[in-house]
Amino acid sequence: MVGDKVQEVMGQQEPVFAKPIIQVNVIRDAHQCEIILKKPQPNTAPPLLDDLQKALADKGVTYGIFNDILHSLTLDPIFDRPLVVAQGKLPTVGKEGSLRFLISTERELRPTILPDGTADYKKLGYVNNVEKGQPLCEIIPPEKGEDGINVYGQVLEGIYGKAAPSPQGAGTEITPDGKLLVAAVAGNAVVSKNVVTVQEVLKIKGNVDNSTGDIYFVGDVQVDGDVVSGFTISGTNLIIRGNVEGATLIAAGDVTLAQGMNGMNRGTITATGNVRAKYLQNCTVKAEGDIYADYIMYSHLECDGNVELSGKRAALIGGRSYIAGRLIAKTIGTEAHTATEINMAISGMSIKHKVEQLTADIQNIDGEILKLVQNLNRLDSLRKQNRLTQKHVAIIRQIKERYVALNNDRKKLVENLEEIKQRQLRQSSLNSYIECKGKVHAGVRIAFGPLIYNVQDSFVNSRIGIVDGDIKISSL
Repeated sequence: MVGDKVQEVMGQQEPVFAKPIIQVNVIRDAHQCEIILKKPQPNTAPPLLDDLQKALADKGVTYGIFNDILHSLTLDPIFDRPLVVAQGKLPTVGKEGSLRFLISTERELRPTILPDGTADYKKLGYVNNVEKGQPLCEIIPPEKGEDGINVYGQVLEGIYGKAAPSPQGAGTEITPDGKLLVAAVAGNAVVSKNVVTVQEVLKIKGNVDNSTGDIYFVGDVQVDGDVVSGFTISGTNLIIRGNVEGATLIAAGDVTLAQGMNGMNRGTITATGNVRAKYLQNCTVKAEGDIYADYIMYSHLECDGNVELSGKRAALIGGRSYIAGRLIAKTIGTEAHTATEINMAISGMSIKHKVEQLTADIQNIDGEILKLVQNLNRLDSLRKQNRLTQKHVAIIRQIKERYVALNNDRKKLVENLEEIKQRQLRQSSLNSYIECKGKVHAGVRIAFGPLIYNVQDSFVNSRIGIVDGDIKISSL
């Protein structure tokens, strides 16, 4: 019996261990690889390292393999549970794009600090002038992140960062290379919420005063309110809807005043084009074009074109006017014989200033000649006293030479001045005249070049011009 039992035991076979089933799963867009070991039967042996590596290779997994984990599975296998055995490298996101503004982005008005340390509250930086083509903003592109790699060994391109929002607003354009925002027009550059616009027309809703400071703009300026004394507006075309006090208006084009200017004897308007206003009072107006108004009082005018007064009053009263073309009015002067000087046929302000310069040059020469004569008289007294030296003789010779040269210069200047005046007179008979549909009052002084007519007695409905080389008054 015992022998039978021993024989039974001795006859039993060694247990047979099966190989595990190796399941390889590539997950997360090939960023990771996992292995699941499965038991085909209860007696399942640990996997061999070679088998694990072959299973990965058969799946194409070549990168990021955790060899220490594979080795541990051969010693202490984990069944029926996924285990990450390989991991790739994700690509990174690069730096985002950005904007670097090349103009001021601040809208806070601040006074300008002068070299002496004082603050100029008229220069507040209200306008940010830019020229056409001027760079406004540098557009910095996003950067590419670092490349990644998946478990298959495939390179994954780095990801570009987010591009900066476009800064392009009205009046701007982006250069073809996409690196710069530039002004498409000249104007006022405004930055709002990282968007740049360039305004060709500067619109000021209120007054030009301490709240704005002086306005210097490369385009047109529209002011809905008033312009306070002491402030300056410079632009292309100026439109002022309110009243203008003793301010300075400078326009490369036209000036249009919906009301007018009471300049308080310090207001000035300078326009390359025309000037239009309801009234101009106690101010200086210089226009290369025409001047249009309802009335002009106690003002200095320099007009290369025509002065046309229309409306209820249509009056020119007081002041001094230089007009190259026509003067059209209803009333000139006043019943009180207010001094009103009108200089017609001044063919351009440049000619007027040339006449003034020639006159000043002649006066300077006359002054120098007088000094020479006085010096000669003193030297002549020495001669009469027999006290002349060789040095005195040389000085006398120099004085006489200078005297001759100055007289020649003076003669040329006088000839030039006379020729200009005669040219003005010839032109005046064609282009320059006064037409008064009402009354020209006594006290008015009218000049056509060198010809002058002082009104002693008032007259009405008249045309005043040059006929046959003289000032003539005729009825309309």
